[in-house]
Amino acid sequence: MSLSVGIDLGTTFSAVARINPDTYEPELIENREGNRITSSVIRFVDGKPRFGSEAESAFKAGDSGCVATFKRMMGNDKPCVSVDGKPYTALELSSLLLRHLVEDAETELLDKIEDAVITVPAYFGSPERAATKKAAEGAGIKVKQLIDEPCAAALAYGVKNWRENANIFVYDLGGGTFDVTLVRMGANGVLTAFATKGNHELGGRDWDAKLIDLLHIKFSDETELDTKGDTKTSVIIRGLAEDTKKRLSRMDVVSVKAVLPDYGETEVSVSQDEFDDATKGFMEQTLDLCRAILEEANLTVVDITDVLLVGGSTRMPQVKRKLTDMFNKEPISHVNPDEAVALGAAIQATKTISAYVTVAVERKQNGAKVAKSLRTIAKLSKDVKPKEKISIGKLEIKQTISRAMGVITVNAEGTKYVNEVIIPAHHAYPVKAARKFSFVTSSRKDNELKVYVLQGDKDNPLECDIQPEMYIFEGIKHNQKQRGKTEIRIQYSYDHNGIINVQARQEDDNHNLPARRERVKQDDLTKFGRPVEPDDDGELLPEPLSVILAVDVSYSMEGEPLSDAINAMCEFVKRMDMENTQVGVVAFSDCSETVCHLTDSEDNLINKIRSIEVAQTGVSNEAQPFDTIQSMLSYENGRKFTLVLTDGMWEDQPEAIRAAKRCQESEIQTAAIGFGGADGQFLIDISSTDKNAVYVAGSGELSRTFNGFAQSLNESGGSASKGGRQGEESEVETW
Repeated sequence: MSLSVGIDLGTTFSAVARINPDTYEPELIENREGNRITSSVIRFVDGKPRFGSEAESAFKAGDSGCVATFKRMMGNDKPCVSVDGKPYTALELSSLLLRHLVEDAETELLDKIEDAVITVPAYFGSPERAATKKAAEGAGIKVKQLIDEPCAAALAYGVKNWRENANIFVYDLGGGTFDVTLVRMGANGVLTAFATKGNHELGGRDWDAKLIDLLHIKFSDETELDTKGDTKTSVIIRGLAEDTKKRLSRMDVVSVKAVLPDYGETEVSVSQDEFDDATKGFMEQTLDLCRAILEEANLTVVDITDVLLVGGSTRMPQVKRKLTDMFNKEPISHVNPDEAVALGAAIQATKTISAYVTVAVERKQNGAKVAKSLRTIAKLSKDVKPKEKISIGKLEIKQTISRAMGVITVNAEGTKYVNEVIIPAHHAYPVKAARKFSFVTSSRKDNELKVYVLQGDKDNPLECDIQPEMYIFEGIKHNQKQRGKTEIRIQYSYDHNGIINVQARQEDDNHNLPARRERVKQDDLTKFGRPVEPDDDGELLPEPLSVILAVDVSYSMEGEPLSDAINAMCEFVKRMDMENTQVGVVAFSDCSETVCHLTDSEDNLINKIRSIEVAQTGVSNEAQPFDTIQSMLSYENGRKFTLVLTDGMWEDQPEAIRAAKRCQESEIQTAAIGFGGADGQFLIDISSTDKNAVYVAGSGELSRTFNGFAQSLNESGGSASKGGRQGEESEVETW
């Protein structure tokens, strides 16, 4: 029987786990040395790789044939080490390690491993994830899924501690990477990671390096030797650092003895306070990210129900102490930080063959109530059945992208290069999103479009992470009738592994464009920090956005409802990016009239909106606004959007629905906001999608709802949102 396993491919240690077919519990698989975890170090002897305790011991002894912490270089083509003239990249080293891990597990289980769920740091970008997947495939492993390490750890914790709506703060400090992730336990076994931040160049190894420096200072002061200048002495001190750090996790002060060359036996002492002081900068970096993610998620420490520690470096007392001070509660300590990630990956590996989470229940046994603990029950085959199955639904993980994804374009004035966000940060994946851009072709040359993929939401492209590969789209046809002006639709997507893909289509010719990939040269990026040159061609230009706000002014809107609506529309205008946007206003009741024609003047719009009065177009709801809206937008280019607000029933709703459909056929995306006596189904019927129909409990919520639509329009280029309610995701326009 072939198996599915979970693999924690760590910077410092790695592990393989499975679901035990007898107990239905996740467990780590021992390697051939009888250990549950394997050091992520490779030693080369005569060109052959060695692993396990032999490699770890040789590395600590300073063997030049060893390589470690190569996970930090994932996604980078530069070699980490050269052995007998053969260079090895992080991808190739990871492939060797993965093959070893699987062979050890197969030897222990006496069975074949078919596929695996492999964990990655939450802040790994697309290149690092793609390299991890390729490394696994190079090792002969079929990758079922890549999942984020914090999600895996939260899953391992959650199966025995499931509470709906619990907010789990996952603090993941591994040997080479650091992540903070917010995870929510939902109904029916759904675990959602809704925000994440991190630094893949910060980890326990940095604390180790500071401790080594501290030991060098102390031994130099004690012996008056140049300890750093002597290779043998440096190796001895480095070998003492790990044991010293472990002892400092249990003791306030430790003695460190050593026999140094040209000196003999000596001894120094190191205190926990000294170590904490030497590494306080690293600790503060992690806390800054903790504060930042709470602020982004609009949460406070009071909203966090559990603080979960992941990664062996979280055993340092300073971590627990600082987080206790920050959250006013002790972090969870009964979860093994070295094992949780692999165990969670094993649980996820069974998901496609019916893994379930069960709720805590009470049952009577011999007249007494006995609490049944929460556990994972996995149906591993037709022949193996769980002893008892009390399901709250199929286990599911929803992960989010840590950073926004955009493309380099020219601003509306044509003066500078900007980042145009296509997929906003913290959006669940897999996801696809598309934007249309203007592009000017030439009849004198082959037309190509270079797409630089950005991760980040800064306006300046050079302040974002530019992916190492760009996409060059070919075969763009010259549009002679439009003097070369054409529309290019760019689609970005994250697959279920968090790996980016980019596609493009020429809209007026309605054909997909072939692409090739090329490495980005740093010298080519300098132009994006300078003003756009007049003769620059082949650049994406933002597609204009036209928005119509249509407001019900029937007599039922008298007083506070209309006042709130006016304030909400004014706030909407203030929040819109008017550089490439024009907004118009329509009032309707017994008839429909234009209050303000399309304009990009914020002052003019607000003055016109403030002039709206109740019953200015009649006291009832005999008319619909969609014919007026269609007329106003019929000659506009680019994206078109209308937002309709109403508080009651319309006289001829079937005709209003038909008129709304005519708008949608004209590529006018429609959203409807209702309150009071508005008909919820009618709101859905006149909206482009169900999610564009929003019923608010009272008129006081209008501003927040309008603001949500403004934010969504600014971020996703004309795609509507679910009303912009707090805690809800924006709906990304899919292709």
